Amino acid sequence: MAEGFLLERGFNAFSYQHIARELGMKPAAIHYYYPSKDDLGTAIVARQLRRLRKWRDLPRVADLPPAEQLEALLTVYDSHVRHECRVCLFGALAADFRTLPAPMQAELRTFNSELTAWLAQVLAAGRATGSLRFVGSPSAKALQVLTTLAGALQVARVHDATPYHSIVGQLRLELLA
Repeated sequence: MAEGFLLERGFNAFSYQHIARELGMKPAAIHYYYPSKDDLGTAIVARQLRRLRKWRDLPRVADLPPAEQLEALLTVYDSHVRHECRVCLFGALAADFRTLPAPMQAELRTFNSELTAWLAQVLAAGRATGSLRFVGSPSAKALQVLTTLAGALQVARVHDATPYHSIVGQLRLELLA
């Protein structure tokens, strides 16, 4: 529930009262598990980090050729668009980053670093096998791809999914050999 609010509204735009109302309980019940909203926010980002690690290491992802690993990542972002044009974790928190509690900032940095490093490895392997093409360093390209995807989700939120699909289609044209 809280994760949904975070992805739909941003961290600073929901309260325990919003969550409690949706769940039909008192805010004190949430405070029992998460004494502060900072604790809740940090737990949400840590959970997303665990999910990223689990997803990345799944044989159905890890054992794929590089171009198919890239497609698997694009499918994850596509799911955000299908789910009421939610933004990704980075997109939801980046604008408010300086107002986030330090532990939450640290978790978000780790999440972003690990996702970027994984994608850079995929891109490097894809270039080595000839299944992906791009100029420049794999890490710079990974950052470009991830920021493009985050931005595409923001555009979809304002308009509809059409521009998102155009942007992702362009990424495919530029990357897939």
